[in-house]
Amino acid sequence: MTSTDVSHLLVDGSGITRQPPGSQVLVNLDAIVYTTDDARTLTTQVNATPVTVQATPTSYTWTWGDGTTTTTTDPGAAYPNQTVTHRYASTAQDVTITLTTTWTATFTPDGQHTQPVTGTITTTDTTAPFDVVRTISYLTDDAEEAQGH
Repeated sequence: MTSTDVSHLLVDGSGITRQPPGSQVLVNLDAIVYTTDDARTLTTQVNATPVTVQATPTSYTWTWGDGTTTTTTDPGAAYPNQTVTHRYASTAQDVTITLTTTWTATFTPDGQHTQPVTGTITTTDTTAPFDVVRTISYLTDDAEEAQGH
């Protein structure tokens, strides 16, 4: 079994969660991302012999949509324990984050010993587009007027 064979079985990537969710990310504040590091067990048949494939993610490459990338072996974590973040330096529209997960795999034909799959497998996930925006503060006297001052 080859890495190409496994890539046909492993059609879904490890997924992306972005915090905060929604259609906007604030410039100069951390955007948090994470995925799962769960191994996948897949089954197929080769020449009528059942084969179990175990695929395990080994690295994650985050392409942030602003020309930068980060590669890590850490899948990240949700707030407040975040470990993978990115800070956008300027505003932008229709930005997407792409995650390329690299996997290694083993295969076990029914009744036989487990063997490594030569090479690695990659999957790709992409977020929905979002805008990177600035906050705008306005000084007003509305609060004073509301209190009769």
